[in-house]
Amino acid sequence: MPWIDAACEHCALPCSASLCAECRGHPSPFDGAIAPLRYAEPTIAIVHRLKFHGSHVDARVLGGLLARRIRDAARSLPDVIVPVPLGSARLLRRGHNQAALLARWVGHELEIPVDYRSCTRTRETPPQTGSSRAARLRNLAGAFAVDRSFAARRVAIVDDVLTTGSTVAEVARTLRGAAAESIDVWCAARTVPHIDARPAGTPERGC
Repeated sequence: MPWIDAACEHCALPCSASLCAECRGHPSPFDGAIAPLRYAEPTIAIVHRLKFHGSHVDARVLGGLLARRIRDAARSLPDVIVPVPLGSARLLRRGHNQAALLARWVGHELEIPVDYRSCTRTRETPPQTGSSRAARLRNLAGAFAVDRSFAARRVAIVDDVLTTGSTVAEVARTLRGAAAESIDVWCAARTVPHIDARPAGTPERGC
């Protein structure tokens, strides 16, 4: 498996320091991120089975791997897990939300309740694959809402893949607006620019 060993505590990119240069200069709305795997084969195949086919087996495998990394890396555990919500049309089309399936197993492993209902996607957004970070931010602005207060609550956002971080950042902004005390991001896999395309056997670059 393409494990991420040392990583930036804030964005989960492979990094030999605790924070990468980007996160030192441009902090995001969430407090930290954990992702155990690079988004490279065979992780891609596993994620696709979860995302497009609702594979409960793969949700359990990825959820277990993510929970194990969280136990090793997290300074403390949150009060509640919030999966990134899907829009109603996409949820109806797929029949499942891959983030919710993953969150179920992470919550089970770590004995943390999962809130499936309080955070919703208020409008459909175009597919983000291939979009620039700026385009993703425009697409997602105001796309989420919460219907309760998260005051004094420590929250972990769960999603399948962390790419630019624009989706989880917008969810985090929404939770900040609901007075969440702290927000972490937990994803099964992390897209690593330029590194995932390197020749086999080439070592990972630090930041």
